[in-house]
Amino acid sequence: MRVIVFDTETIGKVSQDLLNVGYKIIDINIQNGTYTLLAERDYLVRDLIDNKIYCLNDDFVGAEKYGRYLLALENKQVIKRNINQIFTTLANDIKKHQVIFGYAYNCDFDIDKFNKTSAKFEIENPLKDLPIFDIWAYAYEYICNTDSYKQWAQDNNLTTESGMYLPTSVEAVCKYLYNNLEFVEDHTALSDVQHETNILMECVKRGCDITRALPRAKKIKSGKVFKKLITLPSGEQMEIEYTSKYERGDKITYKM
Repeated sequence: MRVIVFDTETIGKVSQDLLNVGYKIIDINIQNGTYTLLAERDYLVRDLIDNKIYCLNDDFVGAEKYGRYLLALENKQVIKRNINQIFTTLANDIKKHQVIFGYAYNCDFDIDKFNKTSAKFEIENPLKDLPIFDIWAYAYEYICNTDSYKQWAQDNNLTTESGMYLPTSVEAVCKYLYNNLEFVEDHTALSDVQHETNILMECVKRGCDITRALPRAKKIKSGKVFKKLITLPSGEQMEIEYTSKYERGDKITYKM
């Protein structure tokens, strides 16, 4: 089964223009959970990466990530191309290798960027006719929402920033799969694609049918109990315990 796993990195807090596009085209053997690599590409959009001041001052890039991109360019691990060239090569690769499905972690983000780029430059979206499925949904169902993962995350005190939920990001899942708490995601396209591919293949090995979509990943409570002192209408103060809270406008709901 020939598929593409892809990832994008953007620049511009508001515009979120495509800066880095990476992908692997692989032939998956569903029966034994292995794959053969058919093609891989890693591109930086020329006019954006060449704008040093923009990159250095961008919230999504910055000095450290820009330095990594420059080093990758120097080592010929990534190639500069314009958007038209990137989209054309991607379309040709999909056709050449007879790709039938696409995959990305939190794929709605990447699909949106391809759609907006296509509209902005009035060029054809190379992914427009391809069924695309979310690896995050598979990871939630077959890895994160398991007793083993939950216990591992709790034992290692891994939570989201709020502390209320267990992490289900690429980085968190890879820490678990690689048995490496020090693992840090690069947040560069092709590097992230490799980790997303590993997660996808782990889901295949666990019996996931990757030819159909699964519901969006849900939040998993961390089990931590928080305390808050509230003031009642009478003026009396009361301490409450909660494991999660929901904010809607000025209203906050606390739940156990």
